[in-house]
Amino acid sequence: MKSRMLLNLSLLAALAVLGAIAYFEPGKKEPAETPLTRVEIDKVDTLTLQQGDKTIVLTKKDGHWWVSAPFSAPANDFRVRQLLEIAKATSDASYPLKPEELAKFELDKPIASLTVGDAVLVFGGADPINMRRYVRIGDTLHLVRDDFSRHLTAQATDYVDKKLLPEDARIQEIALPEWKARLGQDGKWVFEPPQEGGGTHIGDLLTNWQSARAIDVKHLDKAAEGPKLHIGLTNGESVDFVIVQREPELLLARPDYGLQYEVVGEPARRLLSLNPKPAETKAEEAPQQATPAPEAPAEGSGAEEIEAD
Repeated sequence: MKSRMLLNLSLLAALAVLGAIAYFEPGKKEPAETPLTRVEIDKVDTLTLQQGDKTIVLTKKDGHWWVSAPFSAPANDFRVRQLLEIAKATSDASYPLKPEELAKFELDKPIASLTVGDAVLVFGGADPINMRRYVRIGDTLHLVRDDFSRHLTAQATDYVDKKLLPEDARIQEIALPEWKARLGQDGKWVFEPPQEGGGTHIGDLLTNWQSARAIDVKHLDKAAEGPKLHIGLTNGESVDFVIVQREPELLLARPDYGLQYEVVGEPARRLLSLNPKPAETKAEEAPQQATPAPEAPAEGSGAEEIEAD
């Protein structure tokens, strides 16, 4: 009786081992993923995106990306990274490609081509069954899961950094149409003409500018006209805007970039006033905006010194 029980237990153990082997398949290796290119994208410093007769060039400067053509402006590093990573997409299949087959895969009129390092990727149509994109590299046709086409068809302005000021910008001077203020060497903000509550609100205003982002950026098709807005930074650089429109959306043009930034809502109102009134009362208070700024003192420099925050 005891020997039969031992035999049954042994059989059960053997079956468990066989089941585990069948399930886990020890020794079986997953097929290695093959990237489209072997380009080391962290070492790439120039990207060229060709969309028909339009060319977008992105260049890396001091660790950050810039749009170099068709205009020059800081680029959004994250968006450029998405474009770079297309070169590392997995090739699900690859085949030799003959010149007479280009039209078959819509590679005779590609949607775009991307030059990354020494690799040129040409993007054609998509497989109608599994929606994989045809990509030509040299004389090889690759099939790639298409989750990147929107980056290939984006406009140059879509790659622009939407921040109004450079990252980590430190403001030491700001000149709006109605007043200006400058941080003196003694650490005091000097307003011309004096602004009531200037010392209380200047810190918030500077913070609003340092974090301000546009919701949209467009290319200027004509010279911008309007009041000027100047911001001086502690590193000696300056940023100059033209206030094209204040409401309902704030439109700020940067003539040096040839771009126009659109800012909306509360962030927009907080960029042009030391102490903006609540939005719901703005319509009632609007006539007061025409009131002239407070007069400068009759004597002295006409400036008010306020302690810096």
